[in-house]
Amino acid sequence: MAGQKNLKPLDENWERALAVVAHPDDLEYGAASAVARWTSQGKQVNYLMVSRGEAGIDSMPPEETGPLREEEERVSAGLVGVETVEFLDYQDGVIEYGLPLRRDIARVIRRHRPNVLVTLAFCFANSFASEKSRFGLSTFMLMCLPG
Repeated sequence: MAGQKNLKPLDENWERALAVVAHPDDLEYGAASAVARWTSQGKQVNYLMVSRGEAGIDSMPPEETGPLREEEERVSAGLVGVETVEFLDYQDGVIEYGLPLRRDIARVIRRHRPNVLVTLAFCFANSFASEKSRFGLSTFMLMCLPG
């Protein structure tokens, strides 16, 4: 926790947020409590999942796992006050960084026009190999673009 003493509180003077992550349940590992706080303040928060997480349960085939994880995400989002959960339908496990991903995320950002963008970027051993890292970079790059 030593590094956290330099963190400044997020200005909460905004109305709309869009949370963009690679898989269902990514937001529940760290951001859901903040989302619950914001929605309880009357802020609108929407979720965008790049994949349906169909590769996320080893003991189930992808065609069963995807719909299950989608439903679990919708229920979890509802518990913290999120009404809109969208999925881009990229194949779980092989999300590639590049123009198509940035284009599809940008399309959703432009439609929702959020004041705040929430995303997660996990880096393991300084690697850019994980989907979450590639995805986080794509979203970060879009946040820097005008309009």
